[in-house]
Amino acid sequence: MAPETKAGCPICGDRLNAILRCSGCGQQVYCGKDHQRQDWPRHRSVCQAWEIHESPELGRHLLASRDIGQGDLIITESPLVWGPALHTDQRVCVGCGKECESTDIRCKICLWPACDRDCSGLVDKNRHGLECLILVKARIIPRCDVLLVVRMLILWWKKSKHWTALEKLQSHEESRDVNALETMPPEGSVAIYETACLLEHSCLANTRHTFKIDEKGRPRITVKALCFIKRGEHLSTMYTHALWATMARRAHLQDTKYFSCYCKRCSDPTELDTHLGTLICPQDQGYILPADPLDFESEWKCEICPGTLTAAEVREFTGKLEDDVDEMMCRAKKDTLLDLLSRLTTLLHPGHQLCITVSHSLIQLLARSDPKKRELCKRIIETTKILDPYGIRLSLYTAVTLRELSNCPGEDRQSLLCDAISLLQSEPPNSPGEKLRILMQVEL
Repeated sequence: MAPETKAGCPICGDRLNAILRCSGCGQQVYCGKDHQRQDWPRHRSVCQAWEIHESPELGRHLLASRDIGQGDLIITESPLVWGPALHTDQRVCVGCGKECESTDIRCKICLWPACDRDCSGLVDKNRHGLECLILVKARIIPRCDVLLVVRMLILWWKKSKHWTALEKLQSHEESRDVNALETMPPEGSVAIYETACLLEHSCLANTRHTFKIDEKGRPRITVKALCFIKRGEHLSTMYTHALWATMARRAHLQDTKYFSCYCKRCSDPTELDTHLGTLICPQDQGYILPADPLDFESEWKCEICPGTLTAAEVREFTGKLEDDVDEMMCRAKKDTLLDLLSRLTTLLHPGHQLCITVSHSLIQLLARSDPKKRELCKRIIETTKILDPYGIRLSLYTAVTLRELSNCPGEDRQSLLCDAISLLQSEPPNSPGEKLRILMQVEL
């Protein structure tokens, strides 16, 4: 629920001119800055939707300070610092963060990549203007993994309040990926946020976030509630891939974020009946599942016979299958993928992540009249609805599947296309998702 009415300015009651919205909660409106300042002592207590807590297990994290309605604004803030991602394969402009289309255009002073020689960010003292001279004096060769560190050191040197906030964030000497969020837009960059970086992980997250370039050229994050969140509940996002099985997700989180997930999905051997990691027993076709999915070394057992596998054996087995899938997907053809999927489903549950991956490519190659196409589409949609019930993290993946299903005889084409289009309403400009949405709107 929204904390306050949007009806009008709380000081004068003006409804017609109350168009200035509180940037903190996004709910209260005012007729102007003066009345907003005047109302702040009262509004402060209900404005902020979150509060910071700390525990040995989670460190600093966020709880809802009040009931939050679905779609309500929780956080909106510009980054403390941002820059090219450490492992990006894109050339990113040092002035504005946009992808560089040409390899020949550079900042004329430090010679780092630029999107345009006249990019305003190159000379802006609040952006590249200050670091440019440092890069020249230090004779640093353009490297994506350097610029973010340089910008952090500048904050330290300037004794910026942003540096004080950065120091409070948890860090691990072995990794620089713990607090950073990948931005979109701009693509290929990462940013560190004072509050949003405290969102804890859950494979069934209750928030979503989007980015928009602010007036200073920074990726401003906006975090909203995916569902109704009760006061006192943890605020969460997802830091790994929704279509990875539990073993892969938890290993990735442990390796890159230095924590383990204990959410409802991770705790369920069947992953909410999706069977994204389930193997098939060669003796009796029973399901082979981990005895304790929260234990990295848990034994895997068949539901029917006494057969077991060690965690190491499961990792080795699925690793070899992943290599086979990666190799086949590089030269994907209909008959090749049909044969691969047939072999996989004798070893893995049809809902296994590898089967879903192959199926998603295959549905785009199968003829609309092939009954296999409809079967695979419906299985994929059934899986994504469970893993992404609000259609946020797998929106493009699901939209592609809905479009393919809409082409099958006997299906409600218009309804399926409308569902797919609605999933892609918040896609960034010029992204694959936006282009697909426009295409489907034409197809309607």
